[in-house]
Amino acid sequence: MDHLNLIALKKFPLIEPGDDLNKIILKSISDNNISLEDGDIIVIAQKIISKSENRYINLDDVIPSQDALDLGEELNRDPAFIQSILDESKAIISTEKNVIIVEHNLGFIHINAGIDRSNIPQDKNLVLLLPTDPSNSAAIIESFISRSLNINISVVITDSMSRPYRSGVTNFALASANMQSLIDLKGETDIYGNTLKSTEIAIADELAAAAGLLMGQGDELKPVILIKGFSKSSYDINDALDLTVDEKNDLYR
Repeated sequence: MDHLNLIALKKFPLIEPGDDLNKIILKSISDNNISLEDGDIIVIAQKIISKSENRYINLDDVIPSQDALDLGEELNRDPAFIQSILDESKAIISTEKNVIIVEHNLGFIHINAGIDRSNIPQDKNLVLLLPTDPSNSAAIIESFISRSLNINISVVITDSMSRPYRSGVTNFALASANMQSLIDLKGETDIYGNTLKSTEIAIADELAAAAGLLMGQGDELKPVILIKGFSKSSYDINDALDLTVDEKNDLYR
């Protein structure tokens, strides 16, 4: 593998709750005159998954608990928004600097439990949650497109997150299907013949970050990216959601 080709699907429509994302993606690929081949990867922004699955919450309908009321007063934040964060979280990790960092129900560490206010309708007091089961969402899309076109493709669902001791956000792989998300190089050799003892590569995260360059974070309207040329077929397939480590094995907690 000596090159990758990343292609953003142009003129991708705005997604509404209940939309059939499988058919919309397939039609967009056709409308963009792109031919999918075995080994191609479809990288999809989490936001359109959540929109199609109607993961909206109207904060006006949320009844805050006493914990949410207390934390809202402490942080001068909307208690209904904080209640939504609590509902999506296993535990609060930190509220320092008025930033709510949690362990999400899916296992990873995220600010505000990944709840988003950007790029959603503003006529109501809405927020958008992450998909309930992104692994299943990825599997459904992968299966539909692979069967429809009689090919073998992979799907990665992405979101953006901050990182310890680094400014800015970057895309990461929330979940995946039919993908070598983590490859284990232990036992292989480097360029000098030394045996690698502990090297694992988060391939899905690297591909997600690359796709993020085309997706953008604003008004780009490019939530689906096709990646051609990736080849790590000799490694085991694993779900990107499983890249999350528990507190016991986390190097930073």
